[in-house]
Amino acid sequence: MPGYRYPIEQDEKYKARVQFAAKGSSGGLLGVANLYFPEAVSFSDGLVYDNATLGYAGEMVRRGVADTMQGLQTGGLNAAERSLSDVVSKATSTVKENFTSARDTLGSTADVKNVLQNGLIPATSILVQGFTETVSPGLSGAVASGTEVTANPHKRSVFRDVALRTFTFSFLMSPQSEAEGQAIEDIVYFFRENAYPDKIAGELGYKFPTQFYIEFFYGGGKMSQAPRILPSYLTSVNTTLNPRSSSFFKDGKANEVQLTMSFQEERALNKSDIKIGF
Repeated sequence: MPGYRYPIEQDEKYKARVQFAAKGSSGGLLGVANLYFPEAVSFSDGLVYDNATLGYAGEMVRRGVADTMQGLQTGGLNAAERSLSDVVSKATSTVKENFTSARDTLGSTADVKNVLQNGLIPATSILVQGFTETVSPGLSGAVASGTEVTANPHKRSVFRDVALRTFTFSFLMSPQSEAEGQAIEDIVYFFRENAYPDKIAGELGYKFPTQFYIEFFYGGGKMSQAPRILPSYLTSVNTTLNPRSSSFFKDGKANEVQLTMSFQEERALNKSDIKIGF
């Protein structure tokens, strides 16, 4: 199993390090690279929410479902009401009852004007808009314009999923010896090789690339402050030769090499992962 290290000669400045262990699909260790802990290592958690406009009907369903679920939690509903279909059915029946009440109150479209003129604003205006918004948006807008009362659109943040965490590491490596220059070249090759998949079935498909297990160390022990990272795929590798100069060594190797890599975890986290250190 190949092992790589930069810098080769350790000192107080490089007591903190990042270890990248490459493992195959069978779990076998393919190689390990230990690099110094770079500047500005960021750990970002992302949650994805949609902005939903429920409208009158949606809000009635939401309230019905909320009331029904509260009944389930407090034991206020009998066993016949405890299925998901019953919860939805009970909630939607609330909407139907409200629509029926609105229809019976207003009668025909011609009656809308009479009801509004009889001083039942704003409640009637909101009811009419809610009743007509899914059937005739134009009529709903006309009622709002005429009465100068607008129904609450009932916007809600709706949780959708958890974003996959990504991590970027950038290492500026300047060899201090011929051996260190070769080590840098081997390190770049190690990451580039394991970022790519193997072709299978006569180039008809790909086998998933190598996964990396990333850990942070200080001295002889693991860092407690840095969150743990799930097995990750290497999604990009960027190699820049001589980012700050144009000089080379006698053997033709660059004076400096900037290695920048991005990783993405294999799955999204959940609360139980956070509790154990991720």
